[in-house]
Amino acid sequence: MNTRFVVQMIRREARASRRHMLLYGSCMALGIASLVGLHGLRAATEAAVDLQSKQLLGADIRFESRSPIEGEGVERLLEFETGGQVKSTRITRFGSMAMARTSGRSRLVDIQAVSSNFPLYGAVISEPAERFASLHEEDAVPRALVDPSLLIQLDTAVGETLAIGKVEFEIAGTIQKAPGSIGMQTQIAPRVLIPSSRLAGTELIRPGSLVEYQLFLSGQHDTLTQWLAQNRAPLEDARLEVTTVKGYQNELNRSFAVLTRYLALVGLAALALGGVGVAAGIRVFVREKLESVALLRSLGASSYDIFAVFGVLALGLGALAGLAGSLVGTAMQWGLPVFMRGLLPVKVESGVEPTAIITGVVLGLWVTLLFAAGPLIDLVRVPPLRALRADFSAEPIPLGGRTALLVALVMSGIGVSIWQAPRVQVGLGFAAGLAVALAALGLAAQLTMRSLRGRAFKRSPYWLRQGIANLFRPRNHTLASVLTVGFGLFLVLTLHGVQVNVMQQIAVDTDSDRPNLVLFDVQPDQLEAVEALLLERNAWVTDRAPLISARIGSVAGKPISIWLDGQPDNRELRWALQREYRLTYSATLRDTETVVEGEWWGDVAATASPIPVSIDTSIHQSLGIGVGDAIEWDIQGVPIQSVVANVREVNWDKLATNFFVVFPPGMIEAAPRTSVLLARIAEPAARAELQRDLVRKFSNVSVLDATAILAAVDTMMQRMSVAIRLLAMFTLATGLMILVAATVSAREERAGEVLLLRTLGASSKTLRQILATEVFLLGALAAAVGSLIAVASSWALVRFVFELPFSPPWRDFALLALATIAISAVLGGLGAGRLRSMSPLASLRES
Repeated sequence: MNTRFVVQMIRREARASRRHMLLYGSCMALGIASLVGLHGLRAATEAAVDLQSKQLLGADIRFESRSPIEGEGVERLLEFETGGQVKSTRITRFGSMAMARTSGRSRLVDIQAVSSNFPLYGAVISEPAERFASLHEEDAVPRALVDPSLLIQLDTAVGETLAIGKVEFEIAGTIQKAPGSIGMQTQIAPRVLIPSSRLAGTELIRPGSLVEYQLFLSGQHDTLTQWLAQNRAPLEDARLEVTTVKGYQNELNRSFAVLTRYLALVGLAALALGGVGVAAGIRVFVREKLESVALLRSLGASSYDIFAVFGVLALGLGALAGLAGSLVGTAMQWGLPVFMRGLLPVKVESGVEPTAIITGVVLGLWVTLLFAAGPLIDLVRVPPLRALRADFSAEPIPLGGRTALLVALVMSGIGVSIWQAPRVQVGLGFAAGLAVALAALGLAAQLTMRSLRGRAFKRSPYWLRQGIANLFRPRNHTLASVLTVGFGLFLVLTLHGVQVNVMQQIAVDTDSDRPNLVLFDVQPDQLEAVEALLLERNAWVTDRAPLISARIGSVAGKPISIWLDGQPDNRELRWALQREYRLTYSATLRDTETVVEGEWWGDVAATASPIPVSIDTSIHQSLGIGVGDAIEWDIQGVPIQSVVANVREVNWDKLATNFFVVFPPGMIEAAPRTSVLLARIAEPAARAELQRDLVRKFSNVSVLDATAILAAVDTMMQRMSVAIRLLAMFTLATGLMILVAATVSAREERAGEVLLLRTLGASSKTLRQILATEVFLLGALAAAVGSLIAVASSWALVRFVFELPFSPPWRDFALLALATIAISAVLGGLGAGRLRSMSPLASLRES
């Protein structure tokens, strides 16, 4: 190989082709930027979680139970807590109503009764500062700290009074930072911190109340680890849920990683699109260089020289695109936390992530190599004879070589998809969907060219006939343009279609025939009076059900400890066996339930033993039990024997009183219980007034306004959609960039055609009409096919992934498709504007 010749040719070709390389490199850089930005954000978030996890949890270990953590079964834990080896603090947490005295407004809040030494790590930061200590002053008035959003929702302020149960608390300040709830939890039920010494005075905790008791420990890591390893079995028997710092880290990282990996798939689509653009650009570049390469071959240049020259140029393009994309992606790390505000589990400090930059450069090189290999091999195989005979071409790449390239491309796409996806199945599905979408777009482009080729259009104006003919002329860009623009639009419309349908289904629960109020913790002696108040306010009670707390004692004659033995990682099994159930009793099925195995009971004798029960399909699947299997229940210390009579499929998407386990009436009514009621009041003002009166008359009854849930979900969906659409727009921008690049690359190819038309008397207007027709048809074809595929893909996602009815947003789809056509036409016209002003005489002189 002639090294000096190769170096000189690389410099010469790089200078001559820098404009085209810049355009096509930009296409791939956009895709790399989105991947690098998300990769860096995920790494920064994981680092922040690792650094802040103790402060977020507030301890080294957290124990949780639905029963007070005391008495029989937890003796070892209590001894360890008071033995001097660890520090401890406790929280009693439950939902309740809070009412602002000045405005009269009320809202469901997350009450957390805390000790003075909470938290064990970090601190409760308030505004004004240092107000947490004032909660525990002995002779002071009762005080509370609240989430800032609660002041706005209740139209109150610091220093005003907040009624919680039988106690009126002075709002001492707002919570700026504290361990505990994050994200959507605080939007549905804002936090209120009160001192544990004031809890009893509220009189809110009664038999059957939904309360969570938490015990936090901190100490030497080895001491805690050793004690936990020795006592995990007794803790599980006591139904204590244990969360360590490491487990909390994994939980936070896992929840955020799923989101960012789904977003990364959108970035991966942009990268794939950029690769298609690079392939199209290099193919155009190769066609332009065929005669030059043939001349070089006839002058003695070897195939190795040719491959070295253009291979280095291609890899240089990939490296520069990877580096540029990495730099843009690094810059995105400062902007993404703003778009994803409320979705991040911790406060993230953005910075340069070296591994993300390296990943971007490697991806740029690899994608370029894959997509450029075929055109480069074609270039290397150009024979010297082509310098004398333009119609002489090299033999095509053998079938084996083409197959190897295709396999490498497919396997790389699958590998990167699996790497970015949250699960292998999702990665495989995404890769398959990508292939189907690209194949459909490519097939549509080919069929369009074939169908147009056979039509005469004799009565059409010349500019229209010529514009249509340009779609299937030699060296056309129809396939590349349809693939890129259509694929970008396909992604944007698919994401939009899914979001619209999910939000529509959520909104259904606030329609005129759906309940919008949930009342829970209604005591048996309050039920009649509560329903009378609802009737007085013209509230329509749509459903009611009793709630009885219980736990599983044994299944099929085997204790829980035997079921869990050797199953440390079976989360579903542990969830089904160790959770606290809310049992109910009913004589009839609800409209959200369908029996799929066994039969619903008729009249059941009060002395029936074991008692027949109905279980949900999720319990059926998690425990592997069915009709005829025995379950022993521990209902607040009393063992109750039951047998599975039937299995129900429950529609949990509906706002209704759905339960995992249902008993027949007349069996467990004697157990301590509360009731839940679903009701509807259409007017917001009437709902607010009812909630205020309920708080005044029944302080322990909590009311959840379903419209607040919808608002919180809508806010979260909007935040997610901004991030998703931002990345989808990167994909669409990549497609439009490729369209511009294809138009610019076609200038030289069209120069002869335009020169001939101008010489024959074509005006600038005619040329403009021809070019506008071509780019308009390309945009229209891409938009039409991309929209149709988007309808199919969004239907599949909504129907089979979200399991919801599908209603395509035709108006939105049409507007986005028309906008894409218009943008394509404008960009195409701008990219080819210079051709319309070409002078025939000047062009002949240049030739």
